[in-house]
Amino acid sequence: MAYIYLLNLHEIIDKRLNEAKQGVDNVSNEPEKLRFLEGRIQALSEFKEFLIDNLNVKLPRRIRKQLKGQH
Repeated sequence: MAYIYLLNLHEIIDKRLNEAKQGVDNVSNEPEKLRFLEGRIQALSEFKEFLIDNLNVKLPRRIRKQLKGQH
């Protein structure tokens, strides 16, 4: 298994979650964009939960501990 791929995926998801959360603050007066960003946050959060529940257990223990420390 390519562990670096999974770790990079976590980083990308975190980056996009942060961007979407910042965008929510900026578009408070535009309901369509707000709903889009809220949906994006929900989808990214669910995908991150899936990764944590199903794939993180396959990581070596040392890397898993580092990942838990970051989140």
